[in-house]
Amino acid sequence: MTRNDFIKKIHVLKRDLSLDDDTYRLVLYNVTEKTSCCHLDEERLNLVYLAFKKMLDNQGVSGPVRKNPNQHRFIARLMDHLKWNWDNTADFCFKITGKRSTKSCNPAELSKIIRGMVAVIDHDIALGKIQLNHTQRFEYERAVKHHRPIKENAI
Repeated sequence: MTRNDFIKKIHVLKRDLSLDDDTYRLVLYNVTEKTSCCHLDEERLNLVYLAFKKMLDNQGVSGPVRKNPNQHRFIARLMDHLKWNWDNTADFCFKITGKRSTKSCNPAELSKIIRGMVAVIDHDIALGKIQLNHTQRFEYERAVKHHRPIKENAI
């Protein structure tokens, strides 16, 4: 494995472990006495990789929920269309999953929330409660991969 391959894999493990930058650098320092991968040779990068891999293996099923920033960003965009604040979204999340926050949801639960929000938006568009211009409509349809067009009279 090349040096760049090690660095990529280390950063993937960092993301999988949901480590913030300070914790990541602390682990690096504990393993190699350096705070950045760019100062490490392949042998030390391998040690760091193995340390992160062991941390992930020890985490097991009882570890924290894996964060999915793409789904959270998408939920925020849907909130904008619905003109919901985080309280409205938390209430919707509780109705769908029984959890008080999207931060505590796993990816499958986040997908349920997204599908539910898309259904609410589609319903509101059909009723004329939400009006999208052509740019917003194109972005929305592309984002949710509609298989059916939105009715023209709703816009």
